Formats: sequence, structure tokens, C-alpha cells
Amino acid sequence: MNAVVSLLGKKALGNLKKNKTDTNADNPYKERVPVYNSKGQLTKHKEQERSVPQELSHNDQKILRSVRKRAYRWDMGFRLCCFNFRFGWSAVIGIIPFIGDAIDLMMAYSVVRKASKVDGGLPPFLRAKMIANIIFDFALGFIPILGDVADAFFRANTRNAWLLDAYLTAKATALREGRVQDSDNGSTLPVPEGLRIDDEESGLAHPPPAHAAAPGTGRSRHGDVETGITPAPARKEVAAQGSGQTRGSRRG
Repeated sequence: MNAVVSLLGKKALGNLKKNKTDTNADNPYKERVPVYNSKGQLTKHKEQERSVPQELSHNDQKILRSVRKRAYRWDMGFRLCCFNFRFGWSAVIGIIPFIGDAIDLMMAYSVVRKASKVDGGLPPFLRAKMIANIIFDFALGFIPILGDVADAFFRANTRNAWLLDAYLTAKATALREGRVQDSDNGSTLPVPEGLRIDDEESGLAHPPPAHAAAPGTGRSRHGDVETGITPAPARKEVAAQGSGQTRGSRRG
């Protein structure tokens, strides 16, 4: 699994460069989408929450949404009046000497800890890159006045949210295809069981059917005793038997 996780991390960084994502300016939580009228004419744009890949497990989807929202609130939750510039609680709290920087550091690290809880964990070098972002951001805070301004522009949480987004997008593609390909040498690796098999603890978004078909019959083995659900073929047989008995009784 480690080889696949590392390969997905490498693909994630490649996708960020390929898509030309501005990791400290693009909003990781919301996106602007066009709105059209009944005639198909563009009327306006609106902001809405970014979607998450449906191939991901419930756990990964939940973590991605949480990290995006935290990064947005911490880096972009407010808009500067009369200017198209966004800032968040990180810039506000960072104004407080020492204490503000310490709180900012702890909040940024909590985002990385949250991201590390994805199924299979994060690639070590990707997590190290996230840690480097928050350390650099923390160091900026020690520069009087200019450090707070630089912190508002650097946005370590937003950068880390985009790193997680790119990684989980690469994982979703691998889950859909059942394999991950190394762009350097063209080799492929199958997605390991720990990333694609669902169970009660991990909870993938697309669990296997509740009733498996019996070999060679095309029918369900049994109904769901707890819920009282009877397989469709069995209901048809019962109905046929019942109608046959009714006809027999009428003839008698």
C-alpha cells in the first residue's frame, strides 16, 4: 500500500501544476458557477460549496469537507471592504504578539492532523510539505507588522487544503480505474485492498450489495430476516402457489 500511496502523492503534485491551481489564492471550499436563465443566457455567477469525488469513502469525503471549511474560515472567511481581498481568523489572531502566533500554529497543525486521518494515511513527503508550510507561516509571524501582512497572503491552511484535495482527487481516479499508473515509467499498480474494500469501520461510499446471488441460480440466497424483506423471486412463487390453490378450491 505504501508504494501506491506514494505514487498517488506524486500524481497529486503533478495535477496541481497541470491544472495551474493557485494554492494560496484559489478558494478551496467554494467555487463560482454560472447561472443561466430559461433562454440559456448567462445572468450571474454564484458561490457554492465544491463537490467531493463520490468514489471516496465516507471518511475521506468527510475529512476533505472539514479541511476545506477550516482552511476557508482560517484564511478567507472575511472580505476587506472596497477591495477584492480575503483574509481569515489567522490574520486577525496573528496580530496578538506571541500568543496569537501560537494559537495560529496550533490551528494550522490541527488541519494537518485532520488531513492525516484519511484512509491509508497521507504520503510522508506530502505531510512533510504541509508541516513545512505551517512552520514557514509561523516564522513569518515573528516579523513585526510586515509578518502579519505576509501571513495573510501566504495562507498555509489554504495551501494544505489544496494539497489534500489534489491527493484525494488522484485517489478517486485510482479507485474508479482500479489501478494507478506511474507517469515516469508507465508501470501500473493495482489499488490495494485497504483503499478499495468497504467495511463497517471505513465505510466506502459504494458498499457491496446486501444480498449476494447464489451460484448458478441468479436468485438471492435468502431474504433479510431482520427487516422482513423477501427476495422478489420468492414473492412471485408464493403468489403463484396462492393463485393455484384458489383456482383449485373454486373447481372443487
